[in-house]
Amino acid sequence: MRSLLFTAAFLFPADLFAQQPSTAAKTHDGWVGAVAFSPNGVWQASGGADKKVLLIGDKEAATVLIGHTDAVTALAFSPDSKTLASASFDGAVRLWDLVNGKQSRILQGQRGAVLCVAFSPDGKFLVSGGFDAKVRVWDPATGKVVQTLTEHQSWINAATFSKQGLLATGSSDNTVRLWTLANGQWQLKDRFEFSEGEVRSLAFAPDGATLAAGVRYGALKIIDVKSKQVITKNAHQADVWAVAFSPDGKLLASGDGDWDRPGDVRLWNTADWKEHKVLKTTNEVLALAFAPKGMRLVAGCWDGKVQRWDLE
Repeated sequence: MRSLLFTAAFLFPADLFAQQPSTAAKTHDGWVGAVAFSPNGVWQASGGADKKVLLIGDKEAATVLIGHTDAVTALAFSPDSKTLASASFDGAVRLWDLVNGKQSRILQGQRGAVLCVAFSPDGKFLVSGGFDAKVRVWDPATGKVVQTLTEHQSWINAATFSKQGLLATGSSDNTVRLWTLANGQWQLKDRFEFSEGEVRSLAFAPDGATLAAGVRYGALKIIDVKSKQVITKNAHQADVWAVAFSPDGKLLASGDGDWDRPGDVRLWNTADWKEHKVLKTTNEVLALAFAPKGMRLVAGCWDGKVQRWDLE
């Protein structure tokens, strides 16, 4: 299994970004569809069209995870930061053991491309979704599907958990669905439908009280989980492919773009949902992630670059 991983010494050092308030580095051949930080802050990961997952730690060289046979679309670290899950157009979810440096498991059974993946906050569940409109709930310890959620009517583009254990899924059927765990089974709690179009991205605020949804054609939806009230922001000119909350919950980042023009990242004050700042990027923004501590934000872009900002 160790042959699936190798160290790419030619890549940029891990602390390159930390030395400058804003930096963009070419990390993939083709678009970067996923970026993520490990909860312990040790790892930054990215995945893209070149079928590779790059891990950047505190060493000078990046580690490349090789195994997928098509583009990497989504990444998620386990709560203990020991496992990385990667999803791909090849229809598989791969689990990578970051302690022993090997691929630990391949989860197969999804029909068509897998577009999203997320760990529950206790690490007991891993969910995936994609082209077949089904949300699969896996036991990552055994690699078995323990439940399949079939309520969505089209592609599952996004899935995320709140720290309090609520599951949210977003789909090209124009809906966001919230799920709660009861008697060992995930049950539908709430459903939100948006006339603006397909749901592209989701993110929970750290306190779990707010869910942000990026929608096609530039709409940003702010959902109050308890009251079920929704605020709509005409945030962008193109699809909102990515949303992410800062660790302190004071900022929401949203990113957009079309394939033929640069996108941007907009920062929103969560106290009043007013625009705080616009960050320019080199190309369409497909993924966003905040580091678990501090105010470092990374964006994966269509041109193969990962752009990083020190917002402090």
